[in-house]
Amino acid sequence: MHRLLLILLLCVSISSYAQDLPHHQLQVTLHPAQQTIEVRDHIALPDDVSRTLVFWLHKNLNPKLEAGEMVATSAMTDRLQQYRVILVEGQNSLTLRYGGKIYHPQKQDVREARTFESSPGIISDEGVMLSGSSGWYPLFAGELGDKLLTFSLSTSLPQDWQVVSQGVRTIVHGQIRWHENQSQDEIYLIAAAFKRYAQKINDVEAEVYFRQPEAKLAQRYLTATKRYLTRYQRLFGPYPYAKFALVENFWESGYGMPSFTLMGSQVVRLPFIIHTSFPHEILHNWWGNGVYVDYQGGNWSEGLTAYLADHLLQENRGTAAVYRRGLLQKYSDYVTLERDFPLSKFTSRHSAQSEAVGYGKAMMMFHMLRRQIGDEIFVQGLRDFYANNRFRRANFADLEQAFSQVAKIDFSPFFEQWVQRSGAPQLHLVSVQSVPVAGGYDLTVILEQTQLGEAYQLNIPLAVTLAGESAVVTKVVGMRDKRAKITLRFESQPLRVDVDAEFDVFRRLDRSETPAAFSQVFGAEELLVVLPRMASEQLRIQYLKVAKSWKRQPERETLIKWDDEVESLPTSGAVWLFGRENRWHAEFQQVLQQSGASLSEKYGNQNTAAAVSTHIDGLPVACLSAPNVEMLAGLARKLPHYAKYSHVLFAGEKLRNIDKGRWPVKASSMTMMVQQANGQERNVKRGDLPSRNSLAR
Repeated sequence: MHRLLLILLLCVSISSYAQDLPHHQLQVTLHPAQQTIEVRDHIALPDDVSRTLVFWLHKNLNPKLEAGEMVATSAMTDRLQQYRVILVEGQNSLTLRYGGKIYHPQKQDVREARTFESSPGIISDEGVMLSGSSGWYPLFAGELGDKLLTFSLSTSLPQDWQVVSQGVRTIVHGQIRWHENQSQDEIYLIAAAFKRYAQKINDVEAEVYFRQPEAKLAQRYLTATKRYLTRYQRLFGPYPYAKFALVENFWESGYGMPSFTLMGSQVVRLPFIIHTSFPHEILHNWWGNGVYVDYQGGNWSEGLTAYLADHLLQENRGTAAVYRRGLLQKYSDYVTLERDFPLSKFTSRHSAQSEAVGYGKAMMMFHMLRRQIGDEIFVQGLRDFYANNRFRRANFADLEQAFSQVAKIDFSPFFEQWVQRSGAPQLHLVSVQSVPVAGGYDLTVILEQTQLGEAYQLNIPLAVTLAGESAVVTKVVGMRDKRAKITLRFESQPLRVDVDAEFDVFRRLDRSETPAAFSQVFGAEELLVVLPRMASEQLRIQYLKVAKSWKRQPERETLIKWDDEVESLPTSGAVWLFGRENRWHAEFQQVLQQSGASLSEKYGNQNTAAAVSTHIDGLPVACLSAPNVEMLAGLARKLPHYAKYSHVLFAGEKLRNIDKGRWPVKASSMTMMVQQANGQERNVKRGDLPSRNSLAR
């Protein structure tokens, strides 16, 4: 009876969706050992569709149409072939049969010295990963190209294999079936010899698909799924799908699909992933996979998801200000004026520059919005945006509308400035001065915006340390022109002013606000890599190999030289010094000591691999070293993931990280001691900043 009711409901739902969205009824047989697929796809069409349809399909699949007329057009890409179908009068569906090989091995892509693997689609005896870009089902163009879709999927698989897709999972006569009647952007098909673990969480099925039995780890993920689903539903509204699944991939990945995430074997076993990337992927089911992105206006979902997952984690740890400084430092280090672009042009991350804009700038935009309107209205705006746009494509204009309505403020200038305009403000604290007046002191602060172009409309937090007070007094001041003179009155004597002390404003940081970091070297437009001639032959070969692999950055000019070929370090760009044997290593160590940097003696241990950064006459310089070829190769792979740090240390064959850190910032240009009426200043520590509430725990 239960199964009959489900089938009846499914039929009713399909019928209603077929009126305005294409519905694919897919019957799939997979032959992983042969790398092939067989498909029958019955497609119910919208009522008002024209008689001529155009679609794309993988070029190896050779489709046959059961009724109507179909021809292959001349249009073809490296993996897709276009077809044109002419329907007969009154025909409101079409049925295609096709099959063939889909096998695109993973390709490595090196970006900012980091290696990424990807494939547009693969069927193999290790596993299957097919998405819309694989062309494994018809991808309509023209009038249906902009439409979302619904689908049902039944599969014939090798024994002991499982298949994962969107939607609701059922088993009928031993066959796994999936159906999703909510509008979808594309259809995914993931399969392998998985071990499935499941747990019901109210109306949602939590699932884990591992490639080997691992019950304890699976239970940790199921428990975490419950925790994060509860948190996000309380904040934003009901979870939009019937399940959430963690699926183990057969290469290292971190993909977020509607109702599941596809992560590599090493990734899922990293102890911190369950607290970082995992909640991020769950939250994508609200932002990006619950409300879809209208990419023509820019991708808002990555920045919003990162803010409400990654930033929230730091907020709960009490390290959100440090995290925001890292975002701003990454933008300042990687994004030059020539590399910059507006948020409206961001679609996906493909480099450190695009990540710094599409993730970092967007995160900071949402943070500034939240600081302006407060947590309650901010959350309500997101709830309204979600409720009004579920299973629809939405853009920044829809976000603007939601926040404007709930806050009763016209946010069009705010979104215009941060979404449509490229670049960032640069702040300069010109002077601070205090004079006694009747009943207190008048504090005058002069600020300037030094970036090229027009002034930004900013709300700038000032933290004022007062005589006799342990806590600072915070004031948020509006800056509408490129120069602002701000006067504030206090009962007690102002001693110190810190501008944007907690990095609440998106801006290009002054170098004095950030410590030396590897990102300053990785992000340089001109890079000199200096190799050690006196290293062993094996190490020399490996050092040169690493340098050449890091040179493959089209947006950067990289020069590789041996240390005996370098008479002096350059005055611009950045420098990597490779090896303790490098003749420039002694000068590097001397500058490091003079700067007051303190490292443990383990950094000189011959059994550790290390990297350290500093500035030499304002030039970003970093040094890396390893005792053998294997550790050097591992250090080169790991180091880009530690780009925000000033120093890192690894030990053992597996290069376990045993130390990492940032140098302290000693003299920020955004801090000034207050000049008193007699011209004197007192050098004082900043008072305590007020505590802030977390958005959710």
